[in-house]
Amino acid sequence: MAVRTSKFRHIFGDRNVKSYNGVPISKNAHEQDFCSVNPKFVAVVAEQIGGGAFFVMKTDKIGGIDPASCKISKHNGAVYDIRWNPFNDNLIGSACDDGLIRLWNITDEKGVESNHSPVQVLKGHGKRVGGLMWHPSADNILASSSYDNTIKLWNAETAQQVSELSSFTNQITDMSFTADGSQIGTTCKDKKLRVFDSHTGEIVVEGTGHDNMKVSRLRMLKDGNILTAGFSSMSSRCLRLYDPRNLTTKLEELPIDSATGSLFPYYDPDLNLVYIAGKGDANIKFFELDGGSVYYLNQYNSGDAQRGIGMMPKRGLDSNINEVARAYKLNVAKKLVNVIPLKVSRQSKSFAEDLYVDTAGYTPALTAEQFIAGENSLPKIVSFLELRAANSTSKGFTASNDNCEENNDTDSPSNGGDPKEVETLKAEIAALKAAVSEKAATIEAKSSRIEELEAENKDLSEELDKVKDEIAELQKNGVDSD
Repeated sequence: MAVRTSKFRHIFGDRNVKSYNGVPISKNAHEQDFCSVNPKFVAVVAEQIGGGAFFVMKTDKIGGIDPASCKISKHNGAVYDIRWNPFNDNLIGSACDDGLIRLWNITDEKGVESNHSPVQVLKGHGKRVGGLMWHPSADNILASSSYDNTIKLWNAETAQQVSELSSFTNQITDMSFTADGSQIGTTCKDKKLRVFDSHTGEIVVEGTGHDNMKVSRLRMLKDGNILTAGFSSMSSRCLRLYDPRNLTTKLEELPIDSATGSLFPYYDPDLNLVYIAGKGDANIKFFELDGGSVYYLNQYNSGDAQRGIGMMPKRGLDSNINEVARAYKLNVAKKLVNVIPLKVSRQSKSFAEDLYVDTAGYTPALTAEQFIAGENSLPKIVSFLELRAANSTSKGFTASNDNCEENNDTDSPSNGGDPKEVETLKAEIAALKAAVSEKAATIEAKSSRIEELEAENKDLSEELDKVKDEIAELQKNGVDSD
């Protein structure tokens, strides 16, 4: 591997590793990373006999967990993927073996509640759902890949299908939106690399991907190129760069090693960095993208194999310690989720502007309706300091889909709220309505009285005028008689 001179050359993983303890992580062979993270919560797919489940832990409470108090388990089959909404830190989607996608609201105060039910259920796939991906700039647009060889785009709030991507002849292994969400790149076990229009579902370009049928993955880069991670014809692991305008030849291929675990790429578009974690590996490798090439930088090593990795979004990082990434490593054997800050060494204690460039914020650039109407937009960009000072305004999710019944499920999903709180709010609303009705009746009675008084005043005025006329007539007659 070529060693590149770079300010990121000496990224290092903090050895003072903190962990969530006692987490029974899923041992399912499905090829996903089984972990999703945001500044509020860490979610991990759980090992469970019968049905499926995942855990939700708070990021500010690292240590031992009580599985019974943080487990969401209302699935009819194994959970294959979980993803937090990038614009709503309280909303997470789960993909399941039963072919359904469920959306869950996790409140700040109560976290996971007993008998937690989904706020929305998305139905339409004919087989198990293997992967989820949220749109990078449009609110509540969710993509799902299935073993029925399709990718569907959904309006998560209304549970309506927006578009469908087909033409696959084998299992879909990964998908990735372009920066503006207008296109979706995909990898498949048929060894084809495809790019689709996310609105119409039509293929924009198709070409040959990795030579091996083992799982390959991809990321659509901000410069327009495509980065893939997979296996060569000799079954060695490698990274490749493609120009989507011509998929017949690759721009570059960078060999990694001859290990057998599939690769998980995590892309930082702000710094042009890629973190590669292999399933079963004990390390995380760091790469830099520049000028249409991939350069190896460094790696973090440990003594324990990883099942998967969750990466904290940029808005959850700590600039006080020059943290450029934070990995949540799943250690199945020891039932641990290791929290590993990845830092850049700096002598100065001042804010490192070059490490924290402007980045995507909390606010979506498009509504779901605008995306459905055909609009595209890059994410709204804000300064890192502004992003760090801001808090997520998303406190929950209210489904507008009236028919949220699940097939073969005796539990009816609620809106995710506390029943006692709902009843209290209903009582308050009823009291307010009664008070309004009482005030309206009082106003009506007073208005009627005012009309009566005005009528009486009018009558008195007319009588007074008559009296004045009579007095004037009498005075006139009296003067004449004199």
